[in-house]
Parts: sequence; C-alpha cells; structure tokens
Amino acid sequence: MTLPQSAAVLTGCLIVALSAYCFLQWRTRRFQALFWAAIGAAMVYAGFRPAFIEWLGPDSLELRLRLIVALLSFIVLTITLETIRIARLQERYAFLWLLAGLLLLGGALLPDLARALVATTGLSYGVIVLVIIFTFLLLMLFHFSVALSRTQFKLAQLTRELALAEERLRRLETPRPPAPALPKPE
Repeated sequence: MTLPQSAAVLTGCLIVALSAYCFLQWRTRRFQALFWAAIGAAMVYAGFRPAFIEWLGPDSLELRLRLIVALLSFIVLTITLETIRIARLQERYAFLWLLAGLLLLGGALLPDLARALVATTGLSYGVIVLVIIFTFLLLMLFHFSVALSRTQFKLAQLTRELALAEERLRRLETPRPPAPALPKPE
C-alpha cells in the first residue's frame, strides 16, 4: 500500500470513528454523523482499492457504478429519514423517496438481483439505474402535480369563503339609516 493510500485509510477510519461517536452522543446531529461516516467509508474504500474491490468481486465498471449508487441511495435514505424525523417532510411525500432509495440500494447491494434485471430486460446495469431514476422522477412529478392541483382547489375555495365573509362584514359595518320615528299615540 502506498503512502497516499495509507493516509486515505487512516483519515477515513478517523472520520468514521468520530462520526460514530457523534451519532451516539448527539441526537440532533445524526444526519451529519451519517453523512460524514459515508464520506469516511468512501475514503477507506479509496485507500484499499483495488484490493477492496477484488474482495467484493472482479473490478469492473458495473461494480464501481454499484458502489456509487449504493452510496448515493444511502445518502438519499438518510436525508429522507432525517427530514421526516425533524418534521420537515410529511410521510406521504416521503414514501416515493424511500421507495426509490430502497430500490437503488437493493439493486446496488444485491448483485444477483441486478444481474436478473439485466438478463430479463437485456439492458446494461447503468441503463437500468437511469430507467429507475427516470421513473422515480416521473412519479414524483405526477405526485406533486396532484398535490398542487389539490392545493389550488383548496385555495380557490378559501378565497371564495373569504370574499363572502368580507362581504358580510362590510354589510354589518355600514351605518344604517335611522328608522323613521313612529307617531306617538295620543
């Protein structure tokens, strides 16, 4: 192992250890800890390459793509779960993000599943990943179009109700002419 590889491994191990400590100590910093742990793991991977790659399988473009997709899907899943946890994203909107992240992670970590998809469709692994991402984006666009349409309908309904309430209030606030005095009976 060369000196730069050793430095990358040591730095990566240090980052992973510190991020594990931060993950266990501070509940509010878990996303940052997981993110830095992924970066540290990537540095360790880069330091051990090609020995690490040979342990996972023969070094190929597909394996490298699978590792990149696994890292990216891990980041997507971590971000999604963290935003759900801090209540910035509702579960109904997070479902597609979680589904896409799990599909990509499953395809990256289970090479037999990826090979079965390649054999079934006749497409390369990279094209299958692009198809999954494109399908996910289309589903997200459709989902947000439905949510936007529903929101616009509710906004129009609230606007009508507000206009009616303002009209009622205006009628109540306008001064009424005094009623004519009735003649007094003698």
